[in-house]
Amino acid sequence: MLGADEYEFPFFLQPQKLPSVPFMVVDPRDLPDEWQEAFERFLIGVAVPHPIYVYQHDYERFCLLVKQGEILI
Repeated sequence: MLGADEYEFPFFLQPQKLPSVPFMVVDPRDLPDEWQEAFERFLIGVAVPHPIYVYQHDYERFCLLVKQGEILI
């Protein structure tokens, strides 16, 4: 497993606004494979606004948990 300090972290995902979505969203498809898999596991049971995009605040929470060592990649 790689620690957060072994990557340029956090990976910046460009926030964007979708019509009829109250919060900013990001596209997690730009994450490296290991990070994308961990993020998908993190999102289990979380409401998402779109088949591709996820809420920016969910990604920020994921990044915080990785930094704190709560999620290992």
